[in-house]
Amino acid sequence: MADHFTASPTAPAPQPAKRNARSVLTRRLADIVCLPSSTVTPQERWMVADVLEEMLRTANPELRGRVAARLAEQAEAPAGLLRRLALDNFEIAKPILERSQALTDFDMMEIARAGDVSHRTALARREQVSETVTAALVAAADPHVLTILLRNSGARIAPQTMDRLINLASEDYNLALLLIRRAELRPAQAFALFWDVGHDQRKMILSRFAVGRTILQDAAQDVFPLVANPEDQDALVQRTLFYIDRRQRNREANDSSSYGGLEGVAERAVNGHDEALRMEGARLANIQLSLFERILGDLGGEPLGVLAKATGLSRRHLGYLSLAAGFAAGSVAAERSEYVFDTLSVDKAQTVLRYWDWSFRGREGANAD
Repeated sequence: MADHFTASPTAPAPQPAKRNARSVLTRRLADIVCLPSSTVTPQERWMVADVLEEMLRTANPELRGRVAARLAEQAEAPAGLLRRLALDNFEIAKPILERSQALTDFDMMEIARAGDVSHRTALARREQVSETVTAALVAAADPHVLTILLRNSGARIAPQTMDRLINLASEDYNLALLLIRRAELRPAQAFALFWDVGHDQRKMILSRFAVGRTILQDAAQDVFPLVANPEDQDALVQRTLFYIDRRQRNREANDSSSYGGLEGVAERAVNGHDEALRMEGARLANIQLSLFERILGDLGGEPLGVLAKATGLSRRHLGYLSLAAGFAAGSVAAERSEYVFDTLSVDKAQTVLRYWDWSFRGREGANAD
């Protein structure tokens, strides 16, 4: 009996993908939009972009993604179309957010406002981030985005934005650590940040920003006698001269103090400090009561070293203040206060204390208003 063989069915040849009129037209329009300026006029590009933008409203994600990837490489990509795709789902918007040089600051500010965390993160990672875009990113206050932004050396931060970041850092220790390393940080901002960081960061702030005021003192030397004239009483000048003055203590108050001066306050405070004693300490040190109390209540110890050095107290009286603050002799906090006392000059300590006092006076003035 003859063998019968059944032939294997031949696999059907692959059929070309069915051409869809919408996808073909979309690609053709994208081709025109991406032509160099030597080939297409701006008016023609805008006209085609308007039509393409309308078609992309209902296009599938794959098609939108292809157009976005092409436009990301175009220096002359139409602004409206580019912005729409940059606000699309992140996977579609990603190449534009990361690479497009045609995005303007205005575009990126809008994306920072209307996009999600992924959009803002991509903007924060760009090689260059302008001050206005940084401000828009900071306004959203996303911790992850802020971390990326502050680690980006190409991001520029305006003073007003830095103030906003300092406020946010009061509740975010990791953010404070990143801010200390930013070149844009100014002394007033650094000393405001001082209260929210640890010992190593406080040392860094003091090393970088605690400077002497000799240049100011030399410039204002002949101004001090002028303010003694009753006819030349200018509150702003007096406030400025107080910052410049070599003397920290209120000497008249110190001489008339029933406590025996600031030294007497420090000695009595060892046995407990009530409000009257703290008020006297603040008056003699020539600082706000709220600042004096903040220094005594700080658990780190470094502010006590600043206060003692700036006001001319001895190391022994620093020890009394440490005990009054609850720091046992030889404790970490007591040693840190001594470290600051030993390493800061009087002039530099006064600079720090007066920056703090300015900050507390301004805060209390704002609260009064």
